[in-house]
Order: sequence, then structure tokens, then C-alpha cells
Amino acid sequence: CNQVGWYQVGPPECEPAVVSRILQPVYQQHSPAHLSLPRRRRTHMYGGWDVSIPRLFFANGLRDPWREATVSADGLNKPNTTSRPIYEGDGFHCTDLLVQNAVVDPTVAAVQEAGLMYMKEWLAEWKPSA
Repeated sequence: CNQVGWYQVGPPECEPAVVSRILQPVYQQHSPAHLSLPRRRRTHMYGGWDVSIPRLFFANGLRDPWREATVSADGLNKPNTTSRPIYEGDGFHCTDLLVQNAVVDPTVAAVQEAGLMYMKEWLAEWKPSA
């Protein structure tokens, strides 16, 4: 997420703070991942918001602080299709990546099950090139 400039920083002075105001973008912009490609190129390499790659599964957490940078952002209204399905659980960032999270959160289990279902279907459709 830092590669596209979505940093979590402290709020302005006029806002209440849970995160330190010392955290500013300048501190996060010096990571090697950030320097590898220009931000605009990384963000738009696959079409940005208008990505059209087939067989792409989106798993998003409704409590993910990065959600507004995803296809599940409020007001974006991206279509949920069989070629590019969008599933949302009640989790946070990457909650759906850990199998044990499905044990305690049925919404995470549903996202994981859907992801596996689509992958199984897509793999069954695959034909090796001649």
C-alpha cells in the first residue's frame, strides 16, 4: 500500500489524535519499495480503478484502513462479476489471508471459501498452450 502513497499518518493539529502527529509521509517515502517505480506508473500499471484483467479476485475487509484505496471504496460502485468478483468481510487489512481468522469470523470464512471456489473454477478452465 505504501507503494501507491496510501500512508497512515497522524491527523492535523485541529483533529483528535490516536496516532502520533510525528508520523508524516516524508518518513515513509524512503523505503526501497517506494523508490522502485514511479508512483503513478505503479498505480496505473494494470488500469488503476479500471482494471480489466480477467480472473482477478478481490478480497477486502470492511474495517481495513486501506479500503478507500480498493475497489470496495465508498461511492466507487465497481461491478461484482464472475470474471472479477469482489468479496468483503468484516475484517481488517489482510484478515482473509490467515485461515485461522475464518474460525472466529464467518464473514472472513465466506471470503476465503469464495476465493477458493473461483480459483478452482478458473484452474479447471485452464488449457495449456500448444
